[in-house]
Amino acid sequence: MAEIIRVDGVSFAYGDKRVLENISFCVTAGEAVVLLGPSGIGKSTILKLMSGLLNPTSGELDVRQASSGVGTRMVFQQPRLFPWMTVRKNLYFALRAAKVPKPEWDQRIDPLMQQVGLMSELDARISSLSIGMAQRVALVRSLVCQPSVLLLDEPFSALDPKRRRQLQQDLSKLVSFTKVAVVMVTHDIQEALDIGDEVLVLNGSPASIVCQIRITDADMKKAREQIENHLLL
Repeated sequence: MAEIIRVDGVSFAYGDKRVLENISFCVTAGEAVVLLGPSGIGKSTILKLMSGLLNPTSGELDVRQASSGVGTRMVFQQPRLFPWMTVRKNLYFALRAAKVPKPEWDQRIDPLMQQVGLMSELDARISSLSIGMAQRVALVRSLVCQPSVLLLDEPFSALDPKRRRQLQQDLSKLVSFTKVAVVMVTHDIQEALDIGDEVLVLNGSPASIVCQIRITDADMKKAREQIENHLLL
């Protein structure tokens, strides 16, 4: 798969406060990399650097744009949809803002909504949906513009365990279907193991990558133990 993201020796400081030190990793198309670490360690700062909201103090960060011309899209803890609009109109709004030709709108929406099992809710108002359904719509809204990278900032943390598991499965289906590159932030070890092709553990002050595990090649029990040990450093 093609390399979509390359982070090479990136450091970042807010004024005199150093937050990140020598962060390096890459992500390929269709791959999910999970950033795991304590709250406030700098995980969300890495997402902001990738989205262009912040610039590295040093090092290089390259995010390849998709053929659609769209680089990154982000999903947060809350869906951030327009509650007074229908699902369809929320998705149309995103496509219009991205200047996607109108004849393509439904062609992009329908396959993704089928993947998450929400075709029957297209004309429902957002305010009538459960939080889990609304978060699925938020995922679809981010992907209809066909970005090269999907950034996820603890998108399932507000959900109960059953809904959280369903959203994790939906995310895996969407990544497989679209081949988008994913960088996800979480502080939940099990979620990192379930979703990530690779898990990067951040710790220290300033934060650096203290552990890097390819999940596809790892023994899950040993991977968990290794992660836990590095989080306790």
